[in-house]
Amino acid sequence: MSSFRWSNIPIPEGHVIALVVGVALDVWLPLKIVDLLWLKHVLGWPFLLCGSLLAVWAVMAFKAMDFSQPTGIIVSGPYQFSRNPMYVAWTMLYVGIAMLMNTWWLLILLPAVMAFTHYIVVRQEEQKLEQKFGEEYREYMGRVRRYL
Repeated sequence: MSSFRWSNIPIPEGHVIALVVGVALDVWLPLKIVDLLWLKHVLGWPFLLCGSLLAVWAVMAFKAMDFSQPTGIIVSGPYQFSRNPMYVAWTMLYVGIAMLMNTWWLLILLPAVMAFTHYIVVRQEEQKLEQKFGEEYREYMGRVRRYL
């Protein structure tokens, strides 16, 4: 599959750290979301599936370009709807994991994850892209929402 590059899959540190912390908290003090085991699957799998599909679609849109050293602005695929579809996908995956693990801890940590991603990661990425691509990127920002 020539249009898929493993290096184009960003590992969102905030999401991963919160997953580890949330799992540890759940082992220490379980806080279950639902009592019915089948319900966690009904709630979790759609988020996991949609997040996975969105992540693959976003990576495929990059094609052969290196994610860490972009040579242009991607405006096709999910990037025509969101400037950050990979972070949206990771958040959907995170919520799906929280539901499947049936723990409130991951959902309690989610606002911190989203704030970290927005203020520390996304805004820095936007500044770099604006410096690199100038008016072209500013026009893209004007046309396409940051997340949803």
